[in-house]
Amino acid sequence: MVSICIDVGYIQKIIQWIRSDIFASHISYIGNPIICIVYNLSRDKTGLKQFRTEKAFDIIMERKQLINNENNSDLTDSYGRVLIALATSDEQSEDNKKLILNTTENLYQLCKKTDQQDDLTFEGYHLSELLELLDRAFTNTYVIKHILEDKINEKSTAIQYFTELFLSLYGALLDPEPDELEKRAVKYLLRILLQISSYPEYLKQLIDNHQFCIIIESLANRPKRDDAKRIWCNIQQIMSTNEQKKERSSKIYISYDYTNEEFCKELVKELRKRMTIPIWVDYENVDLSDDMWEYISSNIESATVVIILVSTAYGESTDKFQELSYIISTNKSRDEKKGLIVVATEPNFTFNRSWMKDLLHDKTMVSYENNIGQMAWNVCEQLGILKKPRMKCLSWISKSVRRKTAQSNDFSVKTLKLISQNDKVYSQKESSQVDGSTDFLLVSETHSSQSIVTGLVTQTGSVSGSTWV
Repeated sequence: MVSICIDVGYIQKIIQWIRSDIFASHISYIGNPIICIVYNLSRDKTGLKQFRTEKAFDIIMERKQLINNENNSDLTDSYGRVLIALATSDEQSEDNKKLILNTTENLYQLCKKTDQQDDLTFEGYHLSELLELLDRAFTNTYVIKHILEDKINEKSTAIQYFTELFLSLYGALLDPEPDELEKRAVKYLLRILLQISSYPEYLKQLIDNHQFCIIIESLANRPKRDDAKRIWCNIQQIMSTNEQKKERSSKIYISYDYTNEEFCKELVKELRKRMTIPIWVDYENVDLSDDMWEYISSNIESATVVIILVSTAYGESTDKFQELSYIISTNKSRDEKKGLIVVATEPNFTFNRSWMKDLLHDKTMVSYENNIGQMAWNVCEQLGILKKPRMKCLSWISKSVRRKTAQSNDFSVKTLKLISQNDKVYSQKESSQVDGSTDFLLVSETHSSQSIVTGLVTQTGSVSGSTWV
């Protein structure tokens, strides 16, 4: 039904409705049903994308005062859920912080009531729907910390609740004929636990629950359990922090959001023109049907350099939050300045999520340019692989050049620069004169100054019918 509504342009129509005077004048009667329709359509990936394309968040925000004036708890609650679903940045959420925190708290409390029911349904909501919305809300750092800060004996009661709920429901993942809604509930519960495990201060409490660790490890060893693998990887990272790091050969890992895949491919292509360091990127090595994290985590660990392609879409992805958190946790063994480089994939990029800003604000960033080749060059410069030792041309060369020039009408000088890539020689410039301060790149430290000059400068001319070189 949702897909049909999307196909016939219902999303555009409902946005027009919300902007209309009819909606404003009859909000008491049609406000809550229409806001609920927006929320339900936003649960579909295509629907959510269309709402964001239509800038539905901004349009709905225009009705904020009208909705507040209604003083209707159901309408306010529905409105808060829509804001959680449609927000694309922490700045948008910050403007509605109180409402979003209240809505999230209500969702959390409703979860507790719903999971007590035999059919996991309460007041028309199934547990899976509530967990799905909590998963979205937890992309905001201040939201997840607000929910998890309620502690008893220094332990978060919310973490304890989510782990115990998982331990009571995880069997749906092993059942050959599971209840699909129950299976969906476990799916979003795992995603919530994955987000929790990405915060070191909360991960320890998960590790302290031995039964939870055993079940997660068991699931991580099964196919198509990517979220469980990610959680287990986070757990292992903490448990093995004191292990000796092995020597690693140079390798670059690239982290990006799939909406930026074409940009990533172009950048990788340009980087390979300028360097010989191996680059690992998932689309060349992993099928989407595979358990991605099994391959990704090992390559993050073995990479000497990680390049993060940041974008608005990257900030919206909870998977990228977990991936970036894992990258940062393994960054201790990399070069402090060159081990992690951030590349903006869109003009005037700013961090749209506080978690991304917290993790990357002090890292080197390569700004977006229309020329990806230039961006690749800038990345190489940050890595320090373009710098070559230089020397000034010896004064006697300049004098010799000027002397020969004075004696010849068809004198030419070619300055040749050796480029390390493919060991090819390229002509740098050709002119009838050479300035005495011309720089020449050294070919090798083992060459004498005479051999360098011989290899880099060729002088030709003729005087009185005789040819000299």
